[in-house]
Amino acid sequence: MKTSVSRRVFLAGASALSVAPSILHAEAKRVFKYAVVGCGGRGTGACKNIEDAAAWLGHGAKMVAAADFFPEKAEALAMKHGCDPKRVFAGADAYRKVLETDAEIVLLCTPPVFRPLHAEAVVAAGKHLFAEKPVAVDPPGIRKFLKAVEAAKQKGVMLLSGTCHRHNYRALRMIGPVRSGVIGEILGGVVYRCHGNIWERDRRPGESNAAYLANNWYNFREMCGDNLTEQAIHEVDLASWFIGRLPRCAMGIGARYGKRTGNGYNLLSIDYDYGANLHIHAIARQLRGCWDRCCAMLTGTKGRIDVLGSKITKPDGSSVAFPYDNAAVKGIHENMMVNEHADLLKSLLTGAYRNEGEQVAMATATTVMGTLAAYTGRMVLMNDLLKNEDSDFYGWKHPIQPEDFERGDDLVLPKEGEGPVPGK
Repeated sequence: MKTSVSRRVFLAGASALSVAPSILHAEAKRVFKYAVVGCGGRGTGACKNIEDAAAWLGHGAKMVAAADFFPEKAEALAMKHGCDPKRVFAGADAYRKVLETDAEIVLLCTPPVFRPLHAEAVVAAGKHLFAEKPVAVDPPGIRKFLKAVEAAKQKGVMLLSGTCHRHNYRALRMIGPVRSGVIGEILGGVVYRCHGNIWERDRRPGESNAAYLANNWYNFREMCGDNLTEQAIHEVDLASWFIGRLPRCAMGIGARYGKRTGNGYNLLSIDYDYGANLHIHAIARQLRGCWDRCCAMLTGTKGRIDVLGSKITKPDGSSVAFPYDNAAVKGIHENMMVNEHADLLKSLLTGAYRNEGEQVAMATATTVMGTLAAYTGRMVLMNDLLKNEDSDFYGWKHPIQPEDFERGDDLVLPKEGEGPVPGK
């Protein structure tokens, strides 16, 4: 199985600039049929994003099926988008029913634990897919998703990832100058994903363990992969993209503070070693009342870049100006969440094959490597997750797996109230 990432993967993004909407408007109007699996907040957003993207390109997108663990969520979203009620499915196996419909694109927006299993099924069904980030929560899941990526290439199935900053005009306008050496050789940097708590949901009366996990998924590391993997993946991926390679290993610390439910960390500090004495310090924190910032800042021999701030500062304090209307962002939607779907639709309209699966899988691997380092107090190598079968981490997986939700009996609920203890 291929697990290395080529330079081409990290330079990906330039193709997003190559097809302007005006070219695509010349075609007869097309209506893309899509289905959504996972009808919570991200699924709701993705449905609006793909419809806005289609309209921006002069075409249309219609929901033809919806699936969620909870029937009320699937029904509500389907009604909002005019989907036939007969094509609304609920339960842990609802994704299978979606694949029997005429949907040509499937949006995978469930809790991350399900992504490898669902991606495998979508590709086997021959449908194009949008895989929200992250795409796994443990090393076996990452490798399973990578197999689906390779299968998609063999079948000509297109795969769009949810690492949205790869489609962000703020980053796209900066990657070229950085590659051309405007800040010189990159020496190191920091990434922050610091903001308040996302949400916590209490257990409802009579709720099964499986339903509670599915509803309060963000607070269980078995379901989301923890704070670093579920949220800070965006900023960590930005650093790797601009550096042009993956970190080779990670060390870190983590803790949970002020959380009522679940068992995940909400405070993580990770040192990523990219080799050649280049280190990135990643801080992921979700705690109310603290200083908030989300950014990726890289320092080079000739200056520093704040990617999301669209700012390059030279050693003398002067700034390098990049006008927002420069050629690098022509034909780019300013909403990156819309633009990522537009990039997939452009590829379907032009026939230019697009597969971002390897990219998002390796971004996921980078963050999983960091959380495992924090959980255990050990140094974790990327090869430990992907290649070294003798490593303790290669076969390490969470006790709850996506297939378990499709069993007839209920799941065993993980212990709540405490996180992993390093050294054990």
